[in-house]
Amino acid sequence: MKIAHTADWHLGKRTESKSRLSEQSDAINEFVELCDRQKADIAIIAGDIFDTAVPSADAEEVFYRGVVALAKHRPVVVLAGNHDDADRLKAPFAVAKTSGIYLVGGLDNECLKSDVADAGFGWLRFYLNGEKLNLATLPFPSRSRMDKFVEEQFKDYPQFVSNLVSKCTMCFGDGINVFASHLFMDGCLMGDEYAGNSIALTKDVLPDSHYCALGHIHKPQCVSRSKNAYYSGSLLKYHFDETDDKEFVIFDSASGEVEHYRIKSGKKLVRLHATDFTSAVDLLSSAGDVYAELIYESELPLMPSQANEINSFDCLAKLTIINKSIKREVLKRREQTDAEIFGEYYKAVRGNPPDADTLKAFLEVIE
Repeated sequence: MKIAHTADWHLGKRTESKSRLSEQSDAINEFVELCDRQKADIAIIAGDIFDTAVPSADAEEVFYRGVVALAKHRPVVVLAGNHDDADRLKAPFAVAKTSGIYLVGGLDNECLKSDVADAGFGWLRFYLNGEKLNLATLPFPSRSRMDKFVEEQFKDYPQFVSNLVSKCTMCFGDGINVFASHLFMDGCLMGDEYAGNSIALTKDVLPDSHYCALGHIHKPQCVSRSKNAYYSGSLLKYHFDETDDKEFVIFDSASGEVEHYRIKSGKKLVRLHATDFTSAVDLLSSAGDVYAELIYESELPLMPSQANEINSFDCLAKLTIINKSIKREVLKRREQTDAEIFGEYYKAVRGNPPDADTLKAFLEVIE
C-alpha cells in the first residue's frame, strides 16, 4: 500500500503583502498528479489546511477543488491543525465523505463511516486493494479541543497527549498501522513556524507503527527512524529565511521505504542587497519571477520619489532600510566605557562635562 503524506498547506497565507494562493493551488495540483502517477492508495493531509481559523472563500475554494481532484482515485484524510478551526473544518463531513474525503476535527469519528471505511474513537479503517489500513488520527491536541474526550485528569501536557495517542491507536492490529497527527516534537529543526508557548513532546509519545505522518513543523525531516516518523513540511516557502526544499512524502508499506518528492511549484524567495538607489533599481529590474526582500543599507536616505519607484516593482515583497550612520553610532557606543557614555550625555544636557564627584557617584550607582 502506498500512503501519500503532506501537511501545513496554510491556504491563504501571504508573504508580506503578496498573495500565494495561485502558487498554493499549483502545488496542490502537483500533489494530485504525483499521487496519480505513483498510484497512491490513500492521501493524508496532517493539519494546518488553512492559515487562519476563518479562511477566505477563495482559500476554501482552492482546498475543496484540490481534495475533490485528489479523491477521484483514493480516500483523502484531512486532520485539523492548530491554525484550523476544527469544528468549521469538519462541518461538511457528511457531504465530503460521499466524495471519499474524511474531515477529522476531533476524536468522534463514528460519523465518518462509509462504504469503504470503518470508523471509531480516534481512528479510521480502510480496506484498499485487498489490504487493511488501521489509521489512528489525532488532530492538534490542544487542551481546549480535546479535554472533552478525556475522562482522566492530566496536569502534565505530555501525559495528556500520550493518553490520547494510546486511545487512538487501540485500532492497531493485523494489517498496516499508521499514526497521523499534528504535533510539536522535541529536537526537530524549525522552519518559519512560530512555536510560541507550545510544549515540545519527546519521541516516546509516538506509537510503534509502520509509519507516523506528522504535521506542524514546516521543515521536511525525519523525527524518529525507529518510529518511522516524518514531517512532510509546508507546501511552500513563506519566509525569506527558509532555505530547505519543500516536498511530498510517499510511504510504501510493501518495501518499508519512504520516498521524498521535491515540490516544484512556488516562486523563489530571494534577498537582494543594495547600497544606493541605482543598484537597487538594477537588482529589482533583473530579479525575474521571484519575491524579493530588498535590504537597502546606506548613509543616504531614500527620497520619497525613489522609495515609490522601488515599491512599484511587482517582485518586491519587503523593503528593509538600514541607516549606516545610525548603525555606526551604535557601534561606536559599544566601544565606549560607561564613564565616556555618561560624560557625553551629561554634557549634551548640561552644557558642561560632569565634575569628578558626579562621575564617581554615577559609577558607584551603576556598579
